[in-house]
Amino acid sequence: MTDRHGPSVERQGAPAGHPPRIEIGAFGPWQTNAYLVWDGRSSALVLDPGMGAAEPLAGRAAANGLRVRLVANSHGHIDHIFDNAPLKRASGAPLAIHPDDAYRLDGRNSYGFDVEAATAERDLREGDQVRIGELVFDVLHTPGHTEGSVCLYEEGHALLLSGDVLFAGSYGRTDLPGGSDEDMVASLARLARSLPDGVRVLPGHGPETTIGRERPWMERIAAAGRLLIPG
Repeated sequence: MTDRHGPSVERQGAPAGHPPRIEIGAFGPWQTNAYLVWDGRSSALVLDPGMGAAEPLAGRAAANGLRVRLVANSHGHIDHIFDNAPLKRASGAPLAIHPDDAYRLDGRNSYGFDVEAATAERDLREGDQVRIGELVFDVLHTPGHTEGSVCLYEEGHALLLSGDVLFAGSYGRTDLPGGSDEDMVASLARLARSLPDGVRVLPGHGPETTIGRERPWMERIAAAGRLLIPG
């Protein structure tokens, strides 16, 4: 569904009645992907509600008869956490983030925006699982873009919500506070080593891709032990 006067929301995933089902909207000046994910029944996850995302996401959840059970952040940059607080109010759902990025939720930013502070009730740590109905996402701690960046991996349905770690044809910036070239190399190497080619990658910005499509340059980075230009 596309609204010419607002963000576009695109439905992806398997046919009705088969998990998972996903709606995607790109929000704010950074065009950050926010995800509404559910198992085809009534429980939903929202990942990364950016600027202006709360009302459309709450509306889409209601239109699909969903209860948002968790609001999660792949990391704590402003473009991914901007509408945490209003979405929490609208849904009544708790907020989750990796503890290393929880300090970024206090509303302070260098862009001059008025961002409402939020508090996370749940940690997203390595080895934790996020259960949304019949969907089970493993939390992978993948630092490099920030200290607390995570990916959410649903093995049964070959789906990776990669935040700003892995994009179509690229990886996340490491030159911002909390970024690390060394950690990004290790995170990319881990994803290339441990995930099958057919895994769908839904990133924090831009179009989806697959691990198989990105694997060649990820493996070159892993072999070199340093960040290289993808391609």
